[in-house]
Amino acid sequence: MQLIEQMLPLLIAAFIPGVTAYKVIDDSPRVTSKVAGGAPGSTQLQVQMVGFEVEGTHVAGHLATLGNPAGRVSLAMPPGGCGSRELVTVTSQMHRPRCKFAVNAGYFNVHNGACIGNVVSHGTIIQTVPLSEGNVNFGIKNGKFQIGYIAPEEMPGYDMMVSGVVWLVRNGMNNVQKGWDEANITVQTSGSKYATNLASRTAMGWDKDGRLIVLQIDGSIAVGNNKRGMDMSMLADALIKHGAVEAINLDGGGSSAMAVDGVLVNYPSDNRPPSCDPSQKYQCERPVSTALCIHEVEGEQEAVDYDALMMERQGGALMDSNAGAGPNPILLLFGGALFFGLGSVAILFLRKFVPF
Repeated sequence: MQLIEQMLPLLIAAFIPGVTAYKVIDDSPRVTSKVAGGAPGSTQLQVQMVGFEVEGTHVAGHLATLGNPAGRVSLAMPPGGCGSRELVTVTSQMHRPRCKFAVNAGYFNVHNGACIGNVVSHGTIIQTVPLSEGNVNFGIKNGKFQIGYIAPEEMPGYDMMVSGVVWLVRNGMNNVQKGWDEANITVQTSGSKYATNLASRTAMGWDKDGRLIVLQIDGSIAVGNNKRGMDMSMLADALIKHGAVEAINLDGGGSSAMAVDGVLVNYPSDNRPPSCDPSQKYQCERPVSTALCIHEVEGEQEAVDYDALMMERQGGALMDSNAGAGPNPILLLFGGALFFGLGSVAILFLRKFVPF
């Protein structure tokens, strides 16, 4: 029964023309934007733990905000690009500039690792999908955050772009029902209850001042029993509570993972191969196809990395030169001379003031 439920959207898409398409259901603009900025005096990157009560269970997560996002937000790819997968913790440290903060981002094919949806990384268009088959996107273009349904011919000029599923928050309001009705839900594999099941979640958007907001919620994978976490409506409400005026849902469930300085800070919920062993006794970080990366401004981070490398090499050289070499002869000579000099002064002092 569970398999049938998961396959139902795909079967419907195969036999009913147009059901997979992004659907225009009113005259709302396809895209909205906000100048990336932040309130005067706002801090740069802040990552804080958050907690919520969900159906009698305490649910924890992390809220990240970035008050000066210009030039500091990228879509990081695994070394093998689309079609390969890597842990967020690994991709964040291999990416250049290195990611101070990273969180899982876009959807991917669980069988071959292929990216799903529109993908732009460092100004390079990796792949596009027709508007009729697409989903809501988050992108940055000309210093502005943008969220919306974007056609391939509109993609040149974006610094980064990633596709989600469901426009969660629109104009400061919970937009989940409308976002679900608009979405191409066949790109996810969790079935028709993907929006209403409790699960781990990842979302991103912005607040009224143009600060970037990322919310990650710990929970369970999106299928199976013993579900915990948040459904999409709860996620939208949590985002609004923390100031979001626009936000989209990114890949979640077992993919949800957040790293700071390359260290995993949340509790991923994947417990199945290939992430974990077949026993399902453990929870593991899942390799994913893309990660949202916050880094220093390009150029600045390269200088930091270079300085750190030079310090590491110099430290290593000093350690290597001293290892197993015994006492330094120059230091021994200097110490002996100092000791002899102090001894001579002491003898002269004694001869002058102490009778023999």
